[in-house]
Amino acid sequence: MKSSHLWRGLTWCVMAVAFGLAIYRAQTQTIAHDEALEYEWFLDGGIGHVLSYNPANHVLFTLLAKPIVWSLGNGELVLRSPSLFGTIIYLLASYLLCAKLFGQGVLLFLSVALVSLNPQILDFMPAARGYILGLAGLAAAMYFMARLAERGEFDPADPEWKWGCFLASISLALSVAASFTNVVPATCLALTFSGVAMGNLRSLVRIADRRLQQFAKYFFVPGAVAGFGILWPFVIQFRLAPTKIHLDKSSDALRDVFNASFLYKWTDDVLNSLGAVPSAPGSWQDWATSLGAYVFLPALFLFVMAGFFLAWRAQPASASKQDAQYRIFAGAAIASVFLVILLHLAVRVDYPNSRYCLFVIPLFTVGALLAAREIHFRFPSPIWKALGLLLAAIAVTDYALSLQTKSFRYNAYDVISRDLYEAIANDAGSRHLTNVRVGGTWWYEPEINYYCRRYKAGWMLEYDIQDRSYWWQTPNSLAPADYDYFVFTPAGDPGLGGSRVRTVYQDKLRHVTIVAISR
Repeated sequence: MKSSHLWRGLTWCVMAVAFGLAIYRAQTQTIAHDEALEYEWFLDGGIGHVLSYNPANHVLFTLLAKPIVWSLGNGELVLRSPSLFGTIIYLLASYLLCAKLFGQGVLLFLSVALVSLNPQILDFMPAARGYILGLAGLAAAMYFMARLAERGEFDPADPEWKWGCFLASISLALSVAASFTNVVPATCLALTFSGVAMGNLRSLVRIADRRLQQFAKYFFVPGAVAGFGILWPFVIQFRLAPTKIHLDKSSDALRDVFNASFLYKWTDDVLNSLGAVPSAPGSWQDWATSLGAYVFLPALFLFVMAGFFLAWRAQPASASKQDAQYRIFAGAAIASVFLVILLHLAVRVDYPNSRYCLFVIPLFTVGALLAAREIHFRFPSPIWKALGLLLAAIAVTDYALSLQTKSFRYNAYDVISRDLYEAIANDAGSRHLTNVRVGGTWWYEPEINYYCRRYKAGWMLEYDIQDRSYWWQTPNSLAPADYDYFVFTPAGDPGLGGSRVRTVYQDKLRHVTIVAISR
């Protein structure tokens, strides 16, 4: 009993650390490119902007953020507050799910730590995007499914089955509304849960079955209605072309997924350069990435599949609630991989990069721990148990070593975005300039525009994209020499010189320069 209290206390400490980091980062971190685009494209304008279809429009986040920003302003903490709300739901749902699946011992601590301290998930807890809201919906749905799996097959006369199916369905719909890529895990979870609830997958095609109709009424209909009610303006605008991610090889996706979780601290793009720089060929990072992509992740997949096979082979009369839970979650993890491959082969959807498949983290973490328990139950050995706990502890330690509060890994170059705005503001203030014209690289256009609105800088005009290295320029933009301030990277260097040009800011790591041009 004392041991369970200890592990439960340590688990709550992990959750407190994760949420505390999220609040601190939401308050102190500079605005990132994607966050600034979210504000500029969808929140800073009329309601019509909220309803615009764009893969960058994380609908649930936008709908929650719009009234908050309208009433409380556009400060960083205010803009990120819907994500902090999602963080609370995600952490609580993860705790309830892991407690339901693994009890109150060491596995509770390890499982919650693995799904809470993953550096990717920590990044998206404060970010003004829909990712953590999507994970919160998935975690909540998984908890309700785990509860219902304990009750055997679907019983239409059982009130808990009714409200449990309703809540799981709504949670899946909200997850997809938060991030469209969650349609993959939501579909797979719905399929595996339905198969377990109805006894087998064959039961799902018996349309005339009264019990199946009742199950559909409580599980499929609520989510379909909620999802369509939120997303119909976006569904009718959907186009397949924006799904291009430029990852057409599964190996590229595997390398990115592995690096983002397990080499977060040690891969080159954490150095805050403009974009991700591949690890040097022959370096230990490159070697570790290849090992993770071609050995570790496939082995993890096969491990989860092995446990799933054992659970599936259990005799129906002797199947336990653990078998049912394993079939749901391990089955969904395995099915999500096959669905991603099918979408790529059938309709040429690119393989997802790490932030587009965040669902892999909770699904395969839970799936791997359930597999370890399933295999240990059937082939008990203290050596294998110790090895499993050691591997989980190593992963938690790796996550903990990656804790940082300066930037988001996928927008790490934005650590200087506030500095760029302040350099222009301070110099323009010292010169008493008004109607200041700023142009330059597309990299920092939304960030500087955000801070212009954030600090109500009426002295500055809208930032123009005037970048020869980019495919789009602001209509009617000026020649570089006609701006008051020009922001550029080496690829877009306009070659300005002479007595009129003066450097006011330069970052040698990110290779960003701001020059002032005398009128």
